[in-house]
Amino acid sequence: MRRRLPGERVGAAGVAVGLRPPAAEDGDPEGRRRGAGLVALKNVRKGEKLLFVPPPLVITADSEWGCAEAGEVLKKNSVPDWPLLAIYLISEASLMGSSRWSNYISALPRQPYSLLYWTRAELDRYLEASQIRERAIERITNVIGTYDDLRSRIFSKHPELFPEEVFNLETFKWSFGILFSRLVRLPSMDGRVALVPWADMLNHSCEVETFLDYDSSSRGIVFTTDRPYQAGEQVFISYGRKSNGELLLSYGFVPKEGTNPSDSVELLLSLKKSDKSYSQKLEALRKHGLSASQCFPVQITGWPVELMAYAYLAVSPPSMSSQFEKVVKFYFEKYNVILLFYHYKASISLQLAAAASNKTTTRKDMRFPEIEEQALQYILDSCESSISKYSKFLQESGSMDLDVTSPKQLNRRLFLKQLAVDLCTSERRILFRAQYILRRRLRDLRSGELRALTLFNGLRKLFK
Repeated sequence: MRRRLPGERVGAAGVAVGLRPPAAEDGDPEGRRRGAGLVALKNVRKGEKLLFVPPPLVITADSEWGCAEAGEVLKKNSVPDWPLLAIYLISEASLMGSSRWSNYISALPRQPYSLLYWTRAELDRYLEASQIRERAIERITNVIGTYDDLRSRIFSKHPELFPEEVFNLETFKWSFGILFSRLVRLPSMDGRVALVPWADMLNHSCEVETFLDYDSSSRGIVFTTDRPYQAGEQVFISYGRKSNGELLLSYGFVPKEGTNPSDSVELLLSLKKSDKSYSQKLEALRKHGLSASQCFPVQITGWPVELMAYAYLAVSPPSMSSQFEKVVKFYFEKYNVILLFYHYKASISLQLAAAASNKTTTRKDMRFPEIEEQALQYILDSCESSISKYSKFLQESGSMDLDVTSPKQLNRRLFLKQLAVDLCTSERRILFRAQYILRRRLRDLRSGELRALTLFNGLRKLFK
């Protein structure tokens, strides 16, 4: 593969740019997101270096500006890397054919399907059940806030360099959408962020773990396969261990249900304002940067131990007020480990969580057997509340948008709705698994208490 880029060339061995097959592994069975990808031209072995991109062909915060004056103004104002790169893309795109990156920029999508491009009405309509909706709203708000800050602080003071017809909210959302979906962090370059032209055509697969990185021996950005490929197969890369919601948020696709081992769903837990100790509990949480409502990632394979700690705090009676801050500090300052689902008869313990994550601890787990049942029931109630929201959306989705008559609008809505259905189906599946585990654990706790009470009553009768 050879592309017209300034100075040097991208090197590729055994692969070429091609059209992605309709049944792509990125979760688009109808092929509506078909586009460019890398396809093996011959059999490829595991461990082969297929791509080489020299540093001059990588876009970073230090790249040379086509409009040098604009770059100097931004750097004098200490604009951070992300917005700097966003403005760089807009600036270079406005230069059209005279930009050294014109071929690359012309190949970029004009409006990706990441959630940054969904309207608020679409987010509310299709993603009301999922917490990823809040993440999308927050991201859109942050992008708008960043643009407003730059416009008032820099753009308005240099209109000759940053004319509003070029540097506006729409172009800013486009450039940030490109960054969210294509910017890579290079571990071997101290985590530096960069756009790697043409290499970013590699599509994601949940089954691979290889990624782009700088190779000091060859002095370039390389991609090394971690599995073999047959001629004609599409070659994939990993975008990172992201949940289906995160992949939709940044990249605009949802993997097929059950294929993403990193998938998770955000479970919202909240303190009850009717709780007599609400103020004390909230104060303990705020001291550690937490709020009255917190989201915790739940996976098919587990949940964070902090989720149980939050549940303990939420159900603690006023008589345990001296323990509030101790619980929060113990869990939320020291630990961030994943508790694997275990055989339902096993107890919930930090030791199991530490062992599952290959970590060790000399501290004993802080447990509260007297309120464990209430804590588990509290989590189960939150879980089942979320499940009901997902089920309601999935049941009603079939009758949505029947009144739309515009073919273009209908196609967009059907596509977005399908993405939402795929996401909600995968997230509900995880919650169903958590519901099953919680119900079994509660059943065991309650049957154990019943056996203990029966034994006690039997002994009491024996000694009468």
